[in-house]
Amino acid sequence: MARVEAATSASDRLLELVRRLEQHEGFAEVVAALKAGHAGTLDGVWGSSCALAAAALAGHAPSSLIVVSSQIAQVDDVVDDLALFTRLTPETFPAWESLPSERVIHDEVFGDRVRVLKLLEGPDPPKLVVTSIQALLEPVPGRETLREQTRWLRVGDQVEIEQLSRWLVEQGFHSTSAVDLAGEFAPVSYT
Repeated sequence: MARVEAATSASDRLLELVRRLEQHEGFAEVVAALKAGHAGTLDGVWGSSCALAAAALAGHAPSSLIVVSSQIAQVDDVVDDLALFTRLTPETFPAWESLPSERVIHDEVFGDRVRVLKLLEGPDPPKLVVTSIQALLEPVPGRETLREQTRWLRVGDQVEIEQLSRWLVEQGFHSTSAVDLAGEFAPVSYT
């Protein structure tokens, strides 16, 4: 029982660091810049202190706070560090680690990138997104393209299988007898 209490109090002490940072000189100016729609920059923040600063800012940001890492390899570390300072669950906007000619719709990174873009456009965008400079430099589909290439299917909807299959092929999906990868579909016949 004492171990659980010690772990809880250690977690609470880390969360207290966020509250202390919010009281630090200059923090209010960064928050004001964010609320005015401007970028907020904190110099000299590296390692776990980046996650601490992001956790503190996330509570005040008027929309999603994007935490940008200088290298792809640092993104997971920032996400892990954020877990120490906030109860918010960050989304990760990944970078491709392949050449543009190798990117296909069943690429897992492609799906993750599109998923995060749709979340950012949705009614309840994530408070925290962690990414890298490389991911931000890579092209993404435009808003109109995303809307045109999205089809919602809900439980109870009646769908014409041939029409849906044709639409999926037009969007780059691959028809197969059994689905193994993202970007594949298996048309079903109810006879």
